[in-house]
Amino acid sequence: MELLLCCARVYLQETILERIEVLLQQPIAWESLIRTALRHEVGPLVYTNLRRICWKAIPGNSVAELQRNFLANVQNSFFLTAELLKLLNLFETNGISAVPFKGPLLAASVYGDVSLRQFSDLDILVHKADTVRAGSLLVSQGYRSGSDYGDRDNENVAYLGPKFYTFVHVNRRVRVDLQWRVAETYFSFSLDKESLWERLARVSVAGEAVPTFAPMDLLLVLCVHGSKHRWEKLKWICDVAEAVRVYKEEIDWGKIQQEAYRQGAEQMLTLGLFLAHELLGTALPEEVSKKVLANLGIRSVAQQVNQRLLAEVNEPPGDVKKVIFYLRTKDRWQDRLQFCFRYLSQYLYAVVTPTSKERSLLPLPTPFSLLYYFFRPLRLTVKYVWLGVMRLQAKRGFYI
Repeated sequence: MELLLCCARVYLQETILERIEVLLQQPIAWESLIRTALRHEVGPLVYTNLRRICWKAIPGNSVAELQRNFLANVQNSFFLTAELLKLLNLFETNGISAVPFKGPLLAASVYGDVSLRQFSDLDILVHKADTVRAGSLLVSQGYRSGSDYGDRDNENVAYLGPKFYTFVHVNRRVRVDLQWRVAETYFSFSLDKESLWERLARVSVAGEAVPTFAPMDLLLVLCVHGSKHRWEKLKWICDVAEAVRVYKEEIDWGKIQQEAYRQGAEQMLTLGLFLAHELLGTALPEEVSKKVLANLGIRSVAQQVNQRLLAEVNEPPGDVKKVIFYLRTKDRWQDRLQFCFRYLSQYLYAVVTPTSKERSLLPLPTPFSLLYYFFRPLRLTVKYVWLGVMRLQAKRGFYI
């Protein structure tokens, strides 16, 4: 795991190179290392660094797996980058302001190479008033509204959620999330204010100048995003580490801490910086480092994150574990109360709001469309009761 952490970065300092040489003198479980790297989606970084340092020492099977993953990621990265540039030009031509984030933009601006970071979809922030027009333009390009193309149940098809609208290309299998917020409302965090658009920067992607978040906003978004996913992948910690490395001198650290406090995201920012510092050796400004390392509550949360990262297999967390984790990353008790209220409200909203699934199962005339709000909870109840019965029968059959 230490060798993996040493290789999961763009720039290797001399001390890291020396440590890697020491580690390579010991027996390495290469298959486990490669499997863990791919699970945490840091394969491109590990491949690039190991190829430069000790390629001949790695067993042939592991070499082939790493190389196969890297080449597939290169192809996917360039394909998605080209698609993003095409969509941004389409939006601009039609007078729609759009800001891509994560994905190709993060890879180009922070990693310096779109092939060094894995990503599988495109996230584009637009003004909420422009989502319908932007969605229509996507449909004109062969996209359809829908949930993740890997979701066979399609519960969220055509569902206008609390922060995004998902589109999938019919033939290319490209997923685009049109977003007007950067986090769910229950996080009490959103950079969808005018100041965000006023602070936009530009980054070169495949020779084109593309709008992106200012460094301060980007770092906040990365820390909130990682906290949302409970930092279950090393890739998200790498994002924070590389963003700090690239933008350390540009960020006004006093201002970002003030903004994080105002947004109720100070603990999330602290957790992201703590993980990047402890796991990847990210150098923080002295005053920031003292404050981050002195936060005992965050140390405890980070310890749980580390345990999950080290685990061979991570089962998806239940809602209760998620809620407990989220509550521990909240700044104030008022934020925790607000989170609980909004989380429950959003959950109930998702349960009762009809999707295209209900409309396809029970076509109703427009005057009776209100009945879908009763039909959806009923359908979900029947569905999950039936699944529970089937699982119970399967368990009994197994033991018999």
